[in-house]
Amino acid sequence: MNTPELPDRRPARSDLGPVTREYVKSVGWRSVNMHTHISLVNKYVYVEVPKAGCGTMKATLGGLEAARKGPGLVQRVQEAPHNRINATPFVKPFQLPSDMLEEVLTSSAYRRFTVVRDPAPRVLSGYLEKIGQGLKQSEPIVAALGVPASAITLEQFLDVIAAQDSREQDPHWRRQADHVGWGILDYNDAIHLEQLDTSWDRVSDLTDIPDLRETFYCRNSTGASAKVDEYFTPELHDRVRSIYARDYEVFGY
Repeated sequence: MNTPELPDRRPARSDLGPVTREYVKSVGWRSVNMHTHISLVNKYVYVEVPKAGCGTMKATLGGLEAARKGPGLVQRVQEAPHNRINATPFVKPFQLPSDMLEEVLTSSAYRRFTVVRDPAPRVLSGYLEKIGQGLKQSEPIVAALGVPASAITLEQFLDVIAAQDSREQDPHWRRQADHVGWGILDYNDAIHLEQLDTSWDRVSDLTDIPDLRETFYCRNSTGASAKVDEYFTPELHDRVRSIYARDYEVFGY
């Protein structure tokens, strides 16, 4: 039996509001849906940056959103915060009418925030996990260099991504300012991952969730921050500063 082909029902860019349209143009409809997490109840939008505490943020905030349904979903969210199909309790952009999505992304009734990270340990974390373990995200890098993932050096990796536009970059090492639509969306805050431990009161304000410090759920990390000096020469540091110049500028690193 043949499965009928389903129509492509993605909204035409012309049907989107002006801010939504510009954001989608910048990073693509798929990325907007994957990385934008909306709470209609608490009126906030968290835009995740991969490799910048997103597992902790989705497990914590997602667990609290899921608690409205019951403990079973809370457990699934916290055990698999990156599972956007079976475990996400957030509203996603594709689920909203275009006018409502535009309101969520622009109205002062909603608080919009993200968590960002020092570009050097972030890109190193992406390299150690995705390239070092030969995961799917390594395939374009392997294809560009023509060598196995296990043989790719950090310098070679940086050479490849430096030549890519932000939209072409994998989200795990995409330029953060471009990824979150900085300058397109009006953000209330961009919290530094390095200060997240002391920023839970601020996250509580942004999400209207009291006592968040007492309920956050920490996920594992690659430990890249402790390995920066091991992997980066001064020349590679300069390379990262060049690739991620806008991130350093707008986020104050």
